Amino acid sequence: MIGYNATNNQAHLLGAAVLIAALATPVLPLSAQEVIALPAEDRFLDADFEEIYRLGALEGRGWETFGRIAGVGFDGAGNLYILDSGAVRIHVVDLQGNLVRQFIGEGEGPGEFGGDYAPALEFAVMRDGRVTVYDVGRMGFALFDANGEFERTIPLGGPQTHFPMIGGIQPFPGSERVLSTTEVGRLRRTAPSPDDESPEPSFRYVLSYGLSGDQVRTDSVVAGWRPSGDPGAFKPRLAAGVLPSGAVVYTDSSSYAIKFVMPGGRVTRILTRPFQPRRVTEAMKAAEIERRLEGLGDGGGDPMRQQMIEFQRNQIEEMEFYHEIPVVLGLRTSWEGTIWVRHRGDDGTDGDRIDLLSSEARYLGTLAPGSTAMPAAFGPNGLAAFVETDDLDVPYVVVRRLPDGLR
Repeated sequence: MIGYNATNNQAHLLGAAVLIAALATPVLPLSAQEVIALPAEDRFLDADFEEIYRLGALEGRGWETFGRIAGVGFDGAGNLYILDSGAVRIHVVDLQGNLVRQFIGEGEGPGEFGGDYAPALEFAVMRDGRVTVYDVGRMGFALFDANGEFERTIPLGGPQTHFPMIGGIQPFPGSERVLSTTEVGRLRRTAPSPDDESPEPSFRYVLSYGLSGDQVRTDSVVAGWRPSGDPGAFKPRLAAGVLPSGAVVYTDSSSYAIKFVMPGGRVTRILTRPFQPRRVTEAMKAAEIERRLEGLGDGGGDPMRQQMIEFQRNQIEEMEFYHEIPVVLGLRTSWEGTIWVRHRGDDGTDGDRIDLLSSEARYLGTLAPGSTAMPAAFGPNGLAAFVETDDLDVPYVVVRRLPDGLR
């Protein structure tokens, strides 16, 4: 039986070497950090992006009826890769939206993944067409060549007491290395004992995973701020992205602060906008609990599913709340180095908007509320993939091309 340790779910199982490396990372004095105040007023940009093709249908070509789109990515030729964790397949399509090949499947053999862990699969597409899939069941990264042929699985190092739950990975350009783009959690392999009093972690780590050896090399890229306690709602997001130079940008606070990190873990630049987080009220808490409870469903008569729903219901009703609603909701980086920041409007304004920032710390402008979603993946020559659903909740993918100034 797998038990869930909610207290420690935000930490990652780091080996001693990784912890030592994180603690040994030099910290620059505040004077060495360049703080750049971006404009307070939004300068709105045109979001009428050219549509190239769209994929997904309730009926039609069989491969195009997706179960659950867990991720998308592009290679250097502009081919789109779609990870369908429902069907346990990766579909590859060309620039015209035609199917090129499919690979991976459900099972226990080479290049296959167990169905119980399929919902947790994450993948990244290298520019040369190679693919890596994080397999939480085997606690390692599976590598596939540019033709979709399985090469090998590289295991994570260190003690195997927890399943690291990685919520997104992005490749570093030109290297066999990927970045965790969100906070990495832990799922216990066994139920916790009554005497288990693991210390609360001090940081939330952005991790990189080197895939060139016989064992995954895990390194701490960023030791992000961690709010005290274990808030289940409104906690500031930890989100990160890779720039073409190999530097990393991330956000970890409730304010608008986009931080640039050079190799070695040094924060060299912080971009700010003067938006203030909102205080959480009792009405906001009640609305959030109701929203989450409505999304649970009824279990469809399955006793195991109903038991899990009841467990989740109790967690939702008893969850802690962070005391304010953070400004920044998400962050992604494009192939050309543009930083996309989804954030709430200033107090009193409605709708989320998306800021575009250059890797040279310039404010390019803002995409207005409702004008576009955040791309799920970026590709070469301005390609961007958006994962959407229709009125019947059928998932589909739309590929658009961004204009030169927004790439």
